[in-house]
Amino acid sequence: MRYTVSFRGLVGVVAALALLQPGAARADEPAATVTSSPAPRPEGRRMGWLGLGVRLGFTDLHLAPPASWVNAFNDATGNSSNASDYTLSSTARTITPTLHLGGSGYFFKLDVPISFASRFMTYGVGLYPLNFGIYIPQAALFPYGTVGVLTSVVQSRTTWDPATSDKIIGALVQARVAAGLKYFPMHGLALSGEVGWSPWAGGVLFLPPFDDHDATHTQGGFGSAWDVSLGLEWL
Repeated sequence: MRYTVSFRGLVGVVAALALLQPGAARADEPAATVTSSPAPRPEGRRMGWLGLGVRLGFTDLHLAPPASWVNAFNDATGNSSNASDYTLSSTARTITPTLHLGGSGYFFKLDVPISFASRFMTYGVGLYPLNFGIYIPQAALFPYGTVGVLTSVVQSRTTWDPATSDKIIGALVQARVAAGLKYFPMHGLALSGEVGWSPWAGGVLFLPPFDDHDATHTQGGFGSAWDVSLGLEWL
């Protein structure tokens, strides 16, 4: 028996087998594309929840009694004093241990400032329940604002008179607002700076005499204060 296969039939068989192969790709199908997601951005230096630090700076305080108080005192004693005789103007160096509780957003802040003036020292506690800051991880910066109350006791420096040397001689109260900035050069360590203003301050001091020809001098009243400080914080 003789079999004959035409050329046209052979071409048709080959084409059919090619179409039946599972791995064959159609000419009209688009080529597969490969996509890659961008690498995640670095998180930046993180900020801790609990911070302890210390700042160094200086503060300027100005207190004066109301003129009506001075006039009433003069009428009662027969003196001829004026308000400037009782005015307190003092610039002091400060060292301030600090406590920070809370991260970005609202947080709690406590300061323990110690100041050193020419004739006295002060030991204070600052409570700041109203604080808000935003941490910027890409820049490792934490700007913030704070509002609170600062109270201090005043102690005289060493004098020639043991009765007035190193004694508690007065007290101060301040309503304080401040703006600050923390920069994190490395994880857990921040460089900090703060500028504060006390729009209201009040207090009285009984300053000891300079020498045996002087007498205890009363100074104080109401006024304002401002301060600036720089430091380190472990946060």
